[in-house]
Amino acid sequence: MTDRNQTPEEKKKRPRLFERIGGFPVLLLALAGILLLLSGNGLLSFRSEKSAAASDPAAYRLALERELASLCAEVRGVGRVTVMVTLKEGERTEYSGSKVASVSPPAVLGAAIVCDGGGDEKIRADLTRLVSALLGIGANRVTVTERRP
Repeated sequence: MTDRNQTPEEKKKRPRLFERIGGFPVLLLALAGILLLLSGNGLLSFRSEKSAAASDPAAYRLALERELASLCAEVRGVGRVTVMVTLKEGERTEYSGSKVASVSPPAVLGAAIVCDGGGDEKIRADLTRLVSALLGIGANRVTVTERRP
């Protein structure tokens, strides 16, 4: 039945969609749609966490060190751990015409790990393999040593 064929009483009985679900969710959906349209056209640009970190090498290095230390501490026998990462200076920006195609964080040169279990050969080997694989660097660029007592 269309709205034209309904009596005013029938129209009042049937709640409208906007009233049924409330105005706030509809407003949120409309705003989300507008943001998607703007970002799709490049009118509004969102920087990914990686891009933001790439523009601040010190923040990127600290985030890497925190994540690596947290993961290394999970390895059996490691104990307390401190990680230091060295980076090649600057970020790498690739251009496509006059637009920025991608921004890559600085390359990792090496990592040093000091931990309670660093005196054990197996733990040193495990941490070296772990960090080498995660950072994409050779094992010769990862050093693991025992923390002083």
